[in-house]
Amino acid sequence: MDSPELNPVPSTDFTVTGLTRPEVIAYPYPYYASLRDQPPQFGLLDYPPGTIPGLDPPHPAWVFLRYEDVKAIAINPEVFSSRDQMQEESSAPTLMLVNDDPPRHRYLRGLAQKAFMPERVEHDVTPWAQATVSEMIARIGGGDLEFMDTYAVELPARFITRLIGTPESDWPLLRRWSSAFMVTSDFTAEERNQCNIEIARYYSDAVDARIAAIARGEAVGDDLMSAFIRAEFEGQRLTPEEVKRFCITLVVAGAETTVYFLGNLVATFLERPDLYRQLRADRSLVRPFIEESLRRDGPPQRLFRVATRDHKVGETLVREGDWVALFYAAANRDPAVFENPDEFILNRPNISRHLTFGHGIHFCMGSRIARMEADQLLNGLLDHFSSIEPGAAKPRRQKGGLLNYGLDSLPVTLRN
Repeated sequence: MDSPELNPVPSTDFTVTGLTRPEVIAYPYPYYASLRDQPPQFGLLDYPPGTIPGLDPPHPAWVFLRYEDVKAIAINPEVFSSRDQMQEESSAPTLMLVNDDPPRHRYLRGLAQKAFMPERVEHDVTPWAQATVSEMIARIGGGDLEFMDTYAVELPARFITRLIGTPESDWPLLRRWSSAFMVTSDFTAEERNQCNIEIARYYSDAVDARIAAIARGEAVGDDLMSAFIRAEFEGQRLTPEEVKRFCITLVVAGAETTVYFLGNLVATFLERPDLYRQLRADRSLVRPFIEESLRRDGPPQRLFRVATRDHKVGETLVREGDWVALFYAAANRDPAVFENPDEFILNRPNISRHLTFGHGIHFCMGSRIARMEADQLLNGLLDHFSSIEPGAAKPRRQKGGLLNYGLDSLPVTLRN
């Protein structure tokens, strides 16, 4: 949902150092537009996932906002490394795949693909998600409610517990840990550090227990934890430590980013009630609606890379050791690629070019899962409610961190 009530007008002297201001985090797109036609700037001070503001000093980074620049960096892992030294030096567990380079990345992705079989999502998890959405709608119901605190927060965290194979009742823990890890909510440095410790301990205990159960020949769940433990690629297996870190990677991505994605989807109906009517009349429009939402309002804003040698991106010389920030969300609104980029255009002709799930070797393996969750929730809402209307208060966007664009509060009225 665009936010005309914020109506930000960047000053002519706005620079990348201002991208972490709360009002920019809340609605960054006019600021991206004000910078996009200028030469790339150096000096963004921001935090990768897991790091702790106030304890971990950030590295200054180049900011790339144009579609072609972002794509060129994303497909060049030899020059732009994904290794995150800030995260390695923090209390956070390092993430799998996200922060690995070739040739190790190829081995890890091959193993992960063995676990992320499409059949697992389509034939096992999808029916569960459909049933869970129906159960939530029956329990929570409609009327006046806070959408973020009910549907948006609960579904992704419960889904991740099911996918990995941990107790579903633990979903509030996953939500708290992922929110702290993704440097979004207003945690203190001490709270973030404690969350990093807790999430590492939780999955260490869970994976050790599962490995022991498998060794004893016990029947265990057909979930991703078991799949990661058993997966083999070119004669190699994941170590127990790698299995634990894969679980953590899934949690911090799936139980945080998807929350904001679901909120942004529903917020669009407040801006464009005609779209809800169209989708109710024609369910074939649900997937195009999801794709345009991913492009225009996709939560992920940027990822960091580190230059392994001097390299020119367009006319900008990036020196060896320099950090660069790839703003996928800004690329998705680049008018050189997407006509009228701030508008929500259903069935946009070139929608497949959006970069919300990344590009190149690091394309998000969870993209199928995120789309499926959104599909199940939207169809559940469309089945049960005639309209989604604004609530008594205005929506409030999160301002805690630049990693995700989304809502802290979304009051709505669900009409039966």
